[in-house]
Amino acid sequence: VAILSSCGIMNGQSSKKTISIQTNAQCGDCKERIEEGLNYTKGVAYAELNLENKVVEVKYNSKKISEQEIKKVISEMGYDADDVKANKKSQSELPTCCQPGGHD
Repeated sequence: VAILSSCGIMNGQSSKKTISIQTNAQCGDCKERIEEGLNYTKGVAYAELNLENKVVEVKYNSKKISEQEIKKVISEMGYDADDVKANKKSQSELPTCCQPGGHD
């Protein structure tokens, strides 16, 4: 059993990755929305958005979710994610302060 456990731990560590994604988040509501949405996404271990530079750091299991899928989740929430543009319908449903041109 101990051998299986250590193998599982070794395999788990190799699939853990961290990425930084540039967003167009505007305010504290955006931060909360993005972090909560990502933290409840299968395969994401941790997400934190820095509002000063609008970059979200995401720790994830690459065996469960890909970098591109994480960007798609952010896009579906209504935000840009690096080269993946925000879903226009989702973006238009955000509060005014969270839309492009809203307040900082």
